[in-house]
Amino acid sequence: MKISTVWAAGTAAVLLATPVMAQQATGIYLGAGAGVNIRQDQTWTFTDPRTDGHADVAFDTAPAGNVYIGYDFGAIRADIEGSFRQNDIGDVGLNWDAFRLNRFITVPAGNDVKVNIKGHERTIGLMANVYYDFEFGSPFVPYVGGGIGVGFNNWKVKSKEFDIDFEYDSPLFAYQGIAGVSYYITPQLAANLEYRYFGETGAEFTTGSTKIKLDAPANHTILAGIKYVFDFGTAPAEPAPETAVDTGQRSYLVFFDFDSSRLTPEARSIVASAATDALRGQSTRIDVTGHTDRSGTDAYNQALSVRRAEAVRRELVTDGVADSLIVVRGVGEADPLVPTADGVREPQNRRVEIVMN
Repeated sequence: MKISTVWAAGTAAVLLATPVMAQQATGIYLGAGAGVNIRQDQTWTFTDPRTDGHADVAFDTAPAGNVYIGYDFGAIRADIEGSFRQNDIGDVGLNWDAFRLNRFITVPAGNDVKVNIKGHERTIGLMANVYYDFEFGSPFVPYVGGGIGVGFNNWKVKSKEFDIDFEYDSPLFAYQGIAGVSYYITPQLAANLEYRYFGETGAEFTTGSTKIKLDAPANHTILAGIKYVFDFGTAPAEPAPETAVDTGQRSYLVFFDFDSSRLTPEARSIVASAATDALRGQSTRIDVTGHTDRSGTDAYNQALSVRRAEAVRRELVTDGVADSLIVVRGVGEADPLVPTADGVREPQNRRVEIVMN
């Protein structure tokens, strides 16, 4: 498979999911994934007292998997990951100079010859990763990330034809880039589809009198999996507000969970009532204003208030209200319903106001 094709497959999940995003629960999470690993072709260079040469090594596509534990802070999360990849050696093209090690083989100079070599390259990765989740108020959450760590590698190579039989283990510095999309079945449970580029530094070792240098390994991994967020103990006890309130003055209040822009079923019901009111009353303008409490930075709360207002706007449009009538804005923590000190989590302030004109 061409590298460009693999990159396209990895980025497709992000591109397809970009228009829709959601807020997940925060806290400790566990996850696991399974899929396939495509190991990039590699060059092995041989240096021997008698001659030099190289082998162009291809690998079969093979299963891969990972498990991880981390903490979700909101838009940013971090985890520790263990992963497994093992690819069998496929086609091997050996350079002519290397064939001089075997006196019984004669080929034209400069040619590569396919040879029968069996074995595998196995990598157990231990990585520390950081991710950024893009949140737009739907169950789909695209994300990007990266990580560094160590790959514990095992090479096993056998060939009766060339009297090769060696096994070598070595840890290598490892790094990876990650792109994917989560679908939140609930605020705590998500299904993931992701692409990981997993790379390592090169390796060098000796078997007998021959030194072997391996190009830096590169892996293209596609995984599907699940993640569960344990949000116990992540927020102090607080009185739960009504999810939404009809003020009786052709205005409505819709409340949100902490650090969330996700509409609950009850909130959708109130938005539906507001949409019915707008259609029946022939409104000429509908102001949708997002608010937050005072926990978090001003910049983060400003963005969160806009996401909440956008979530309500999309729901109004879904319920039949013309998008051209809706004016959306976010004011962050600037206009609290209940005045509090900075940093206080106040449920009544996490709201969107819908006002009919």
